[in-house]
Amino acid sequence: MLNKYLSNTAGNIGMMFAVTSSMLIIGIAAALDLAGSSSQQDNLQSMSDAAVLAAVTSGETEYDLVKPFVDASLAANNLNNMDLDWDLKIDDNTVTVVLRSPYDTKIMGFVGKDDLPVSSLSEGKFPVEQPINIALVLDRTGSMNGANMDSLKSASAVLVDIFKEYDADTRVAVVPFSNYVNVGLSRRSESWIQVPADEITNVPAGECYMSQPRTCTTYETRTAPRTNDGVTTDHTWEQCTAYEDNGPEVEVCPEAYTREVKWKGCIGSRSGLYNKTAAYRGKRIPGILGSSCGQEVLPLSTDMNVVKDRINSLSASGETYIPVGLINGWRMLDADRPFQSLSNKEEKRKRALILMTDGKNTLSLTDPYLDGKHTGKDEEEANKLTSELCENIKEADIDVWTVAYNFDDSKSKVMLQNCATSSGQFFDASNKAALTAAFEEIGKSLFVARLSR
Repeated sequence: MLNKYLSNTAGNIGMMFAVTSSMLIIGIAAALDLAGSSSQQDNLQSMSDAAVLAAVTSGETEYDLVKPFVDASLAANNLNNMDLDWDLKIDDNTVTVVLRSPYDTKIMGFVGKDDLPVSSLSEGKFPVEQPINIALVLDRTGSMNGANMDSLKSASAVLVDIFKEYDADTRVAVVPFSNYVNVGLSRRSESWIQVPADEITNVPAGECYMSQPRTCTTYETRTAPRTNDGVTTDHTWEQCTAYEDNGPEVEVCPEAYTREVKWKGCIGSRSGLYNKTAAYRGKRIPGILGSSCGQEVLPLSTDMNVVKDRINSLSASGETYIPVGLINGWRMLDADRPFQSLSNKEEKRKRALILMTDGKNTLSLTDPYLDGKHTGKDEEEANKLTSELCENIKEADIDVWTVAYNFDDSKSKVMLQNCATSSGQFFDASNKAALTAAFEEIGKSLFVARLSR
């Protein structure tokens, strides 16, 4: 009986399996092709954003004169060689670019769906003379040493010269960052900061002892990797491997001395939610003893020569902690303490922050949290805080531009791209020429209202 039943139902089971399998395959095909079309749409949006920025910064306003700039931008950014159909519209002060490029399906073609419609739309406005406050948040870490720092200074000069060309009331702040940010020794006694007293220890004279003078007779060249600010290079030195006595023993008597740990202007991070907002709100910012943090910040200035001089004074040292640069750049664009730039309250004044870094976060908050220091090594924690600060800054109606300079960490580049106000406001600059071009485009675009869509 059972054998007879099975023989009668085997065909039905086979048919059901065939139908179910076909539906499953179609579902997988649809999911794969939808993911591909979504990726293509992201690419189109980035291209149309860039094209609009190229149009509104071209210096032209007539359709026939603006069109070549859009065409050139699309050609330069069409890295996947997509077949593009695009429209340019100029209506009063607004430029609109629409891109279309159907996605060629990879699997759904087998069920009669050869392509999926994909498009993007971006809008922007022509330059206006609008008062603006700008914070330049610049990486001065150890990996910036040498050619990278030279490139930054050269590209920044181009950027600052663009600021000087416009008649708008333009004010620029400079925030160099590494492990910490230097707010200057003169601010030690201000109400918003809490700096511990310098540590001065009197070390008494040591007991005398006998020491045998020796001279090195044999050296050996040794090489070992050394990591500085996330960059590993080979370090070579001469190591002594054999000695010989050099005369009779001599008596050594260590003298008394004073050991000092002083404050050099460095500030760290506040705790909890205070570490995610620029406003003072009664929670003082901790000063960090014993650390060096490079050149002092420059609050908003209308003197572009002073801005240039501060950037040209930068030297490279330390590790990368992007959050401390971001939050202090934000403070420059806030009316509250510590910098109390009251012009940031002006209703018609635009505010913008430009972040340039040449590497990923190599530091994080000290674990457990202690005295505002950044000595941890939790990159994920630092990246999470970086992203939160970026969102908070944008929610404060500050236009954010980001530049990744001459490094290869894809995770950090995605973080920086997401940090920018729009995809067209992130730049991946691999060399000096690209960095200069990025700063030049940013400089011109800052006097344009942000992309409408």
